[in-house]
This record gives sequence, C-alpha cells and structure tokens, in this order.
Amino acid sequence: MIADRIHAVEESKSVKMAAVIQELRAKGEDIISFNVGEPDFPTPEPVIKATKSALDQGHTRYALVPGEVFLREAIVKKLKRDQNLEIGIENICLSNGSKQVLYSIFQIICNPGDEVIVPKPFWVSFPEAIKLASGKPVFTESNNGHLDCKRIKEAITERTRAIVINSPNNPSGLLPKEDELKELMEVAKKKGIYIISDEAYETLTYLDKPFIGPAGLSDPKLENTLIVQSFSKSYCMTGFRLGYVVASKEFTKAMAKLQSHVCGNVPVFIQKGALAALENESDIVNHMKNVFSRRMNLAYERCKRIFPGTEKPEGAFYLFPKIDQKILKQFGGDKELAMHILKEAKVAILPGSFFGEEGYLRICFATSDELIEKGFNAIETALKDYL
Repeated sequence: MIADRIHAVEESKSVKMAAVIQELRAKGEDIISFNVGEPDFPTPEPVIKATKSALDQGHTRYALVPGEVFLREAIVKKLKRDQNLEIGIENICLSNGSKQVLYSIFQIICNPGDEVIVPKPFWVSFPEAIKLASGKPVFTESNNGHLDCKRIKEAITERTRAIVINSPNNPSGLLPKEDELKELMEVAKKKGIYIISDEAYETLTYLDKPFIGPAGLSDPKLENTLIVQSFSKSYCMTGFRLGYVVASKEFTKAMAKLQSHVCGNVPVFIQKGALAALENESDIVNHMKNVFSRRMNLAYERCKRIFPGTEKPEGAFYLFPKIDQKILKQFGGDKELAMHILKEAKVAILPGSFFGEEGYLRICFATSDELIEKGFNAIETALKDYL
C-alpha cells in the first residue's frame, strides 16, 4: 500500500545513527557526541524574547505563504550587504527549514527521470529529496574531498536540471574556490540549468575574507542560481525549523504556489524570532565564530595526530579525515571503523560513506573543549593497536 517512490528513499543515516546512540544511553552508556551537526550554544536571548513577545501579542494566526514582509525585507538587506545581490522581497520565499526548501525545489524543477548532479561528498538528504521528486541523483567523484569541476561538467546530459552544492561543505568543512564556482556558473548559464547553493553554514567560516556564494560572484540577478539558506546553524535555531530560498521571482512564485498546498506559512512568532536574530547578527555570529575557531584548531591538531590525512576545515564545524587504507582494511570499511570507535571509545562519529565518500570519517566539534580532548583521548586509546 506504500508508493514505490517512498520505498526507494532511505531513512536519514545520521538520524538512524542517532537512534542507536539513544539506545546505548538508555542502557546507561556515557557517549560523547561527535556525530550531531548542531551548535551546542543556547538559542540567543534576543531570539527567545522576541518569540515569546510575539506569542503574548497573539501572532498565532495564518500568514503570508512566502513570509511576512518585515522578515523578507531584513533578509534582502542582509544579502545585499553580504553578497551584493540585486534582489527584492519577491525573490525570497520562507519555508519550514532548509529540508523543506530543498524538497520544494526538486518538486518544482524535476519531471520524472530528470537528473540532478550531486558532487561527493554530499549532505545525506540531497539524493533522497531528488528521488522524492521522481528525479535521478547523478553522483560525481571528488578530488580528494574537493569539488571536481571537470567530472561535474562531464556528467551533464540533456536531462540535467541542476547541480547541487553546499558551501561550506557538510561533511568536509571545505569551501569551493571562487574560480571553481565561476566555472560552474558559466556552465549553468550555457546549459540552461540551475546551481542549487546550500549555504546553511555561510556565517561560520574561518578564512580572512567574507563568504560569498556563486550568485554573489557571477549571478546577482539569480538567473541560474537557487540559494538555500537556514537560520538553524548560524543563529542556534535548529528547533525553530526556518529556512528560505533566494531565487528569481518566477521561481519563488512557483514555490509559494506549491507550499500553499503542502505546508502553508511559517508561524509569525517564529519569524519574529528570526528578525531578532538578524538584528543582533553581529553579536551572535562573532561570538560563535570565535568559539568555533578555537575549537576547530584544537580538534584539528588532535585529529591529525591520529589521522594524518586530516585537512583543516574552512567553515562549518566538521573535520573529515581521510583514513589510511591499512587501518580501513583491518576493520573492513569506514562504517565498521565508526562502530568500533562507538563501542570501544564511547564516541559517536559518522562514516564518510554516509555522505558518499568511502574511507573518511565525519567528526563534529560543536562541543566543549573538555569533551573534544576527552573524545580524542578515547579514540586514540581505542585505535592504539591499529594505527
């Protein structure tokens, strides 16, 4: 009685792993979480106050599907400032988290059998959202964890509708180079396809220059770019479930039409909290970046002692060490290695194969310095006979 397209979709592997960890904790195991991609900071006080105030004021009724004008205006101001985009509020459509945005995007652009290119390593929900739209994810190999433009261009066919990237990348924490993004934009314009740019971690970068995505580099009018944004990571609002697309007016109109029948509007009290996040962005983001930058350096130094094939992340809060083949062969693969670390070190991490990249591990350092030290000490002890 269940449709074939649902059977074709896998449950989120990271969610499934979280369930295993919960079972272990229920049995009394003390597990250090290097697996959950979520800031460990509390939601900022201005966001909480604004949300509570909105509830007290009765902002609990239906609202505009694309989002209230006050929040879309604030988003436009931010994107004009940060990425020099030539946009107005008609280029913004809110949704219930960036997962809902991606779901809507693929429903809008894919006819049955249409293809979307998904470069490895990729976020786990990309291919499944494409399948739900009866599309076909086409995977391209990376260049040692980095974007490989040559392979991406070779994968384009007459059925290709888009190339989906996320920057900073989850799981690797790496950023595509500006010339790579410009090259992909040129191809997209020539072929008449979209670049879907998932920028959920855009405020969390560790380079000396500000983040800028493909649209900001060479598509300011959003003719071939669909930007996916989220309030979850940048402002510690994961439970608020608020994301948005930045796109052409034609596209946002189509998305609002779809969402009018699927999820309606984002609650206004959530939008009031999001406005407070943008109004206090500098304080919120600067504090988080300072802390995460320190944690990143600590985790990177500890990780490369165990796994020399660790590249320093440029954004987000993940390490993605490449595991030596001698170690992998002793366990049979990265899934088995991650499970060994969970059982012996009591540290939860995710295998790179969850993200399409066999032979890696994703380690999240969104936790305290003390737990970073404790976790890597435990991993080192659990692997001392295999290194």
